[in-house]
Amino acid sequence: MRENKVAEAYESSWVDIESMLGIEVSPGDNDRDVIEPWAETVDGSILDVGSGTGRWSGHLAKLGHEVEGLEPADRLINLARAQYPAVAFHHCSIEDLHSSESRWDGILAWYSLIHMGPQELPYALTALHTVLEDGGALLMSFFAGPRLEAFDHPITTAYRWPMADMVKALQHVGFDVTEQHSNPHSPHAYINAFVNKS
Repeated sequence: MRENKVAEAYESSWVDIESMLGIEVSPGDNDRDVIEPWAETVDGSILDVGSGTGRWSGHLAKLGHEVEGLEPADRLINLARAQYPAVAFHHCSIEDLHSSESRWDGILAWYSLIHMGPQELPYALTALHTVLEDGGALLMSFFAGPRLEAFDHPITTAYRWPMADMVKALQHVGFDVTEQHSNPHSPHAYINAFVNKS
């Protein structure tokens, strides 16, 4: 599966993953202005999908949130567990969520789906939808662009998605998209969505 190859790429010895991803959230990290207010709206447990070094899981846990991480790469999950021993990190992939009996009230997918192309992304979004409680919230970030295209990422191939296409992909699997933010001068974008299964 493509997801396994991505995990292997993040485990490569030539990648200085600690410097690239960071192991903690700095006070000046602009993403705090998006993630922290979103987490405050989640009434219950949060799953940090593709939690990497665990920095956002650990940061949200320190703020008092009930949070767990999910990470398929051995190297990353070992870093996360060592850095944030009080947080539960699950050594598995998004694909494994299809068979999970656990449910969460919020899912943070912060640049964790960027390596998924049009074949893999719908399957992953379906998995995220499945494990969210009714009314559960999703916050996801991705690289946006005028067209769907692959590009060379420092780790392995990643994708840019038009905002409209990403919104449609979320809606197709049952998400209600409530907010979308992008900037024509920057590839960084994020979306807020909810699950309404009733």
